[in-house]
Amino acid sequence: MLGGPKMKDVRACEVKGITVRYRRGQPPALEDVDFHANLGEMVLVAGPNGGGKSTLLKSIVGLLKPEKGSIRVLGRDPYRDPGVRRLIGYVPQISDLNLNAPITLWDLVALPRLALRGRPIPFRGLKDEDLKAIEDSIRRLGLEDHADKLVSELSGGMLARAMIARVLALDPKIYILDEPFESMDSESEEIAVKVLVEEKMRGKLVIVAEHHIADASPYDRAVLINRRVLMEGSPGEILEAYRKAAAR
Repeated sequence: MLGGPKMKDVRACEVKGITVRYRRGQPPALEDVDFHANLGEMVLVAGPNGGGKSTLLKSIVGLLKPEKGSIRVLGRDPYRDPGVRRLIGYVPQISDLNLNAPITLWDLVALPRLALRGRPIPFRGLKDEDLKAIEDSIRRLGLEDHADKLVSELSGGMLARAMIARVLALDPKIYILDEPFESMDSESEEIAVKVLVEEKMRGKLVIVAEHHIADASPYDRAVLINRRVLMEGSPGEILEAYRKAAAR
């Protein structure tokens, strides 16, 4: 049967043999790591704290430069080609955020769309399509009743959902999320996972790093890392191996 490649065969992220070190003379945070992911997939990166999950995600986004190996995102080097970062929706850990700015949840979600328009002043320069994307994203994450709250007034779960809404409004090809469920209650996590699965079904790539994993069923594949890739396989197999290793 003739036709183009299936969506899950379209390679969106290719990591080959990367070693990443934060300071010269220190042990590497990642060593000789291979990783790949395709459009239309939701991939779990599992591993202990300090095992290199965040380092891998930051390297894929282009925030860190490997000392060895190569990374291609949609065929481009994210460190040398910052333009590809516009195709990535990156959600860092909540602990990495500055929450002191006097902005509302709506502002938080809107600011990246504003930046794309080259407008530093909030609410000026946004088009109808921007406003629709912002409001739809807030609604899909169940936050419409909290849009006018200051970020500093949000619960941890609401803030985590707002960060996902923030990248959702950009409609990226790739979502990269670093422990997005860590501060969520079960209701917030259910809402967030539903949205991410919907994005995967739209042909997007979703990569999630977590070390507390309650349910691996939403994921198509999983990778277990601790400085190196220890195992790759089905989410159930990885979760079982991870729990056994943590229990030792």
